[in-house]
Amino acid sequence: MNPTIKKQLLAFCQEKNEARLQEIMYAMAQAQEAIESDTKSSAGDKYETSREMIQQDLNRYQQQLIQAKKDAVVLQKIELEPKPEVSLGSLVVTDQANYFIAISLGKQQIGDMDYMIISASSPIGQLLIEQELGYTLHFNGLKQRIVGVY
Repeated sequence: MNPTIKKQLLAFCQEKNEARLQEIMYAMAQAQEAIESDTKSSAGDKYETSREMIQQDLNRYQQQLIQAKKDAVVLQKIELEPKPEVSLGSLVVTDQANYFIAISLGKQQIGDMDYMIISASSPIGQLLIEQELGYTLHFNGLKQRIVGVY
């Protein structure tokens, strides 16, 4: 296993999360601007409906921003030193897939390898946490054996 891959995976997660934070903040600014520039038209119902839809967008962006900030905190806590059991920051290699325990980003290609970047609180993350080399887990009808914890 490439010793720098965990650093690359962590950097990838940090870049993705930072980009997500920027996109959310930009979308929130756009929505706020739309509310402020929206002048009351003679069709009051149309105005109220438009304003309510923008407000719902703002609320959704606020929730996304909260999650992105939580993810940033999780990424800051990651220690890259290998441990014998799976924990936050572990790279877990099974006979079926490669998992990096960090935040939920799904399947990503780094270099020429595919990695499932998952949260420790995800269903598969919960099955992997605190397990060791040789452990066999069953997930989505698939049996996987841990062949490496880095």
